[in-house]
Amino acid sequence: MRATFTQEQLEIGKTVHAIAEGEAVTARAALSAPWTAPACDGPLLRDFGLLGVPTAAGGIGSGLIDLLVAVEALGEHLVPSRYPAHAAAVQLLCGAGTELPADVLEGTRVLTPAVDAGPSSWTLVRYAAPADGFAVLGGGDGDDSRRVRIVGPAGVTVTPRQSLDPSLPLSDLTVAATAIGSVPGVAAAVDRATLVVAAELCGVAQGAIELAAGQARTRRQFGRVIGSFQGVAFQLAEAATVRKAAWDLTLYAAWAVDNARPDAGIQVHAAKAAAGRAAVFAAERCIQVHGGMGITMEADPHLYLRRALVLDAVLGAGSWHRRRTGELRIAARRGA
Repeated sequence: MRATFTQEQLEIGKTVHAIAEGEAVTARAALSAPWTAPACDGPLLRDFGLLGVPTAAGGIGSGLIDLLVAVEALGEHLVPSRYPAHAAAVQLLCGAGTELPADVLEGTRVLTPAVDAGPSSWTLVRYAAPADGFAVLGGGDGDDSRRVRIVGPAGVTVTPRQSLDPSLPLSDLTVAATAIGSVPGVAAAVDRATLVVAAELCGVAQGAIELAAGQARTRRQFGRVIGSFQGVAFQLAEAATVRKAAWDLTLYAAWAVDNARPDAGIQVHAAKAAAGRAAVFAAERCIQVHGGMGITMEADPHLYLRRALVLDAVLGAGSWHRRRTGELRIAARRGA
């Protein structure tokens, strides 16, 4: 595995950061008005849709790390874009090794992922209302219940839920049996989608740290900037350390998946758990660094905590991933 990003990956990150910084639709706007698609959705879906898609699935051979670099940048700026959800749906389908529809890869048909929660229902589905279709895991019996399929929008009932983060709307899905599509997949494809969520969580953690660091550099108390006090500096240092560990683990897990390493599944579970913990921890530290103002609606720290808590629950809560990591490690040791 490379220890540094390639020049192309650095350019991807730089470009997506620039797109995110110029976006006028923010996470705060969704607190007082319904979610609306940001202007950057079009360029992201159109120009970055092939990131992380293998050639066997109709891509250009781009690796998962290329995609995660872009998603992490969006997470850092809390852009309420459908791109990460669409990318996760594409990665679910990539696990089949089947060439994907051209309109999906081109971003003209926007999908969102849904993980099996019952025979014909799914929960915590992001951006379901504006989606053109869904990449769902399950919805059948026996071996069929662990297949990834494209469904909808016909035959799909979307029931909105109240989301802790209004900029990331959630819904429940009910799918009629006749709506099931014909694109097969494998359960291991969930690993690829899970890493997309982990990367976004790492971005959320970085954004919270940057916001807190800006406050620590400018807020003054007792004649000094508060960042000079150990009680503040240590919190930021710990948040940065936890976030760096989660990001490194996510990148390694992506490399392990791309290279079919035997420990790939373990690394993915560990990465998702670490990323969720890092995002929540960094957001909480951001609130503390802002002091009394940090718990108000007018300040921005709560926006990061909202996004972190919602994403931590998507595609398996951190507690479940930590438990699975332990179970798989014990099983591997016993097998050895």
